[in-house]
Amino acid sequence: MTQAPHHPTDIGQPFWEGLARRQLMLQFDAVSGRAQFYPRPQSLYSEAGVQWREASGRGTVAAFTRSRVSPPYLADAVPYVLALVRLEEGPRMLARIAAPFETLAIGQAVALAWEATGDAPAFPVFKPA
Repeated sequence: MTQAPHHPTDIGQPFWEGLARRQLMLQFDAVSGRAQFYPRPQSLYSEAGVQWREASGRGTVAAFTRSRVSPPYLADAVPYVLALVRLEEGPRMLARIAAPFETLAIGQAVALAWEATGDAPAFPVFKPA
């Protein structure tokens, strides 16, 4: 896998920079403190703007499935578990779960882990907590 494409003026630049440091960065509303994911140019909750902060890395499984198709860097992992994870901070994130499908359940606690492939930066995955 090569590094994810991005441009220095990209709204998501702090997210990609966080991945390079093995930090999951989220945007938070400057007034209410509510988190949002995916990165956007403006807060979903107010006109006050956003601040970037590191997420806790904890969440719960909201839904999951077996994926039988993949990007090239995951070709050897097919089938793998893809889940909608509700982060402790509130937003949901689609992510890979590094655990056997049969061991997972909706509502199960998961924690952030990092997976590196080749010369690419580490990418967030989740494991049962």
